[in-house]
Amino acid sequence: MKEVTIQELMETAKKINSEGKKWHFHMLTPDCMFNEIKNKQAFMLENTTDDEVYIVYSNDRYMDQGKELVKMLHGDSVTEKSESEPQITNESVKLIVERAKELNKKGVHWHHHMLFPDCILNKHKGKWCIVFEDKEMNKLLEAVFEDEPKDDLRAIEILFYQQK
Repeated sequence: MKEVTIQELMETAKKINSEGKKWHFHMLTPDCMFNEIKNKQAFMLENTTDDEVYIVYSNDRYMDQGKELVKMLHGDSVTEKSESEPQITNESVKLIVERAKELNKKGVHWHHHMLFPDCILNKHKGKWCIVFEDKEMNKLLEAVFEDEPKDDLRAIEILFYQQK
């Protein structure tokens, strides 16, 4: 794992994306189960094609950079509300969305993870996994999928980027 600046991480993401390599990223809060540095935010970029990991530790959440990268990965509409709501069929994702809405109304920060099949954090190797850490209720919600859960992810991402 290579520690870099946020500017270097963003440049690296754009470069590997333009080269057609497989990649994804994580935004880890100080209390996140995956964050090894518990007093800092961690912004992590995985280049799974080349088996490289880049990380930025900071006091900042880097929401704008996260939004830019999630759109680069999943398309511009992944964070935008539209007239047609995403169709959620997974019961765990329905619970995640309900809880995220409650936390947004309360102004309580929350986070989730979209773990790709080859992600170093994914204990369900070969499958897609959405993880929601509910620190307020001390619960972990997981939804595991065979195929990329685009609508489920979109429903969660829209709520995530509405946080204040």
